[in-house]
Amino acid sequence: MTVEVDDAGWGDPIGGCIIALRRVETGESYVGEIPLRFFQGDEFKRRRYLDEAYRIVLDGFRELKVSRSEEVKVCSGYVLSRVRARLIEDGYRVVSSKITGETQILAEEAYLMVLERYGVDPSRFTLTSGASRFHKLIEWVLEDPSTRVRYVKSGWKALREKWLKGYL
Repeated sequence: MTVEVDDAGWGDPIGGCIIALRRVETGESYVGEIPLRFFQGDEFKRRRYLDEAYRIVLDGFRELKVSRSEEVKVCSGYVLSRVRARLIEDGYRVVSSKITGETQILAEEAYLMVLERYGVDPSRFTLTSGASRFHKLIEWVLEDPSTRVRYVKSGWKALREKWLKGYL
């Protein structure tokens, strides 16, 4: 059996970050969210989002009853770097991978639901992340910065000094 772990929302300026796990052969899945507060203030400075990602993956492993004999493919992105290292320490068979297909779609759809909770119309975006979605989310914040800036990952220096300078 193979379990895939992917993230969504890490590179976007709004909301937290989704961590999705899926057992490839059965389609069983688990989705958790690193809350926005981990990307703001002291929580961000201390990189607590890395520990939270690991906690979510462990919750998913318990839910899916993942065994150490299963291969675990973990997205190669930074937000999952501690997950990869700790799972190896824990004795899991970890492969750093680019996650595509159903697991990626699961993560991205869950992230679009996060955006919808903040009031973003998800129909404005494609399912995949990237520069287009990033810029549209910045535009969305700037349409009503007095109420929307609180949804921004304000720990990111580029957001404070370039994209939303004067608002954060």
